[in-house]
Amino acid sequence: MTRSFILRAILAVTVLLSASGCAKTPSSTVSKGDPLIAGAVAQVSEDSIRTWISELVAFHTRHSLSSQDDSEKGIGAAVRYITGRCGTWAEASEGVRPEPQIEVVRFTAGENGGRYDRVLSIPEIMVTLPGTKGDKEILLSAHIDTRVADVMDSTSFAPGANDDGSGLACLLEVVRILSRIPLEQTVKCLFVSSEEQGLDGSRFMAGKAKAEGWPIIAMINNDMIGNSEASGTGLKEDHKVRLFSESTRGEDSDPRQLARYVRETAETYVPGQEVKIIYRNDRYRRSGDHTPFLREGFTAVRMSEYCENYDRTHQDVRTENGIAYGDMITGVDIPYLARNIRINLATVMNLAQAPERPAGAKIANAGELANNTVISWDAEAGMSYQVLYRETDQPVWQILETLPGSDSPQDSFSCPLSKDNYFFAVRSLSPAGNPSLPSVAR
Repeated sequence: MTRSFILRAILAVTVLLSASGCAKTPSSTVSKGDPLIAGAVAQVSEDSIRTWISELVAFHTRHSLSSQDDSEKGIGAAVRYITGRCGTWAEASEGVRPEPQIEVVRFTAGENGGRYDRVLSIPEIMVTLPGTKGDKEILLSAHIDTRVADVMDSTSFAPGANDDGSGLACLLEVVRILSRIPLEQTVKCLFVSSEEQGLDGSRFMAGKAKAEGWPIIAMINNDMIGNSEASGTGLKEDHKVRLFSESTRGEDSDPRQLARYVRETAETYVPGQEVKIIYRNDRYRRSGDHTPFLREGFTAVRMSEYCENYDRTHQDVRTENGIAYGDMITGVDIPYLARNIRINLATVMNLAQAPERPAGAKIANAGELANNTVISWDAEAGMSYQVLYRETDQPVWQILETLPGSDSPQDSFSCPLSKDNYFFAVRSLSPAGNPSLPSVAR
């Protein structure tokens, strides 16, 4: 086979695809991005992150059963520190954006025994960054509490630099930066307690959200997002992060759609950090604060480092046989953590600036025996849309067509791809190109 024959064959295929009216070449959904988001992402500071974690470690322990009255140690001191930091940023936001709201909420624990030695009221924090429209909410969470090997030990040194100082640093950076940036939709940062005692703080928050009808479109839990080297194997992965997403209703469940959205956002705004979508709710013998939200019917995922170090997690601080045990800040890879924080920030901003996802998406010719596919949806005047597709064994969406907004918007799209071989979806685009979550054509 000659080189000229191969070139002619490639050219013929290219011409055929161009004439089809469908996707010329499979293109990913990566875009140039929104300058507002890119500017905010650039503000994530490694120096700030190091400061937040160092100051959190200084509280000796943040165990849910630790002191709430001591000015220097325990969960009470940590809660006052977080609210103080956020309060300073809230005051500085005056005249720039709707003022952030900081609330300490409490729940009662220990009534049924479990990992408690008494009945007590435990504090946690909700920071609300109101949107200018405010009809939808995006949630980020991390847990305040720490532990050592004995889950009931509330007095020993439990620094919790990575578990979950890394997640707390993420939320603090998001509040610091977004306190100066108005967004259309509301962002809530939940600093929850009692994760180590059985997810009780997030269970309380999820129940509260359900009872009060919070209009949540997405929830990302950040727990241990700062370590990059595995114990035992020594594997180092400082440019990968896991995103656990449960399949609540098949491969196109809302948690899976959110996971794909986070991955796409990272490709656009943090291209040096790869989001690996894990098709599980969580790791073996572990559970996270996204789970109660899932059980209440909300769309929730968990971000976690790619490699775990079991010499640090849930360990007493000590050195044995030359191995340093315990969750100290020396075990946190700050540049790696900064990239993961940037992904969180970019994702919540992208969602907060995006329009509503399209309603009524469907395969309009599902009842026909045909080799073309017609996708339809409820279009709104002036709204731009993207039609997405992917092969049934592929994890991420690709762009099929971008349809610009008009007074008489296009509400259907036909292409010569068989509905038997592909999945299809539609999403809305803001004027700045912020995409909504996709609506799968059923």
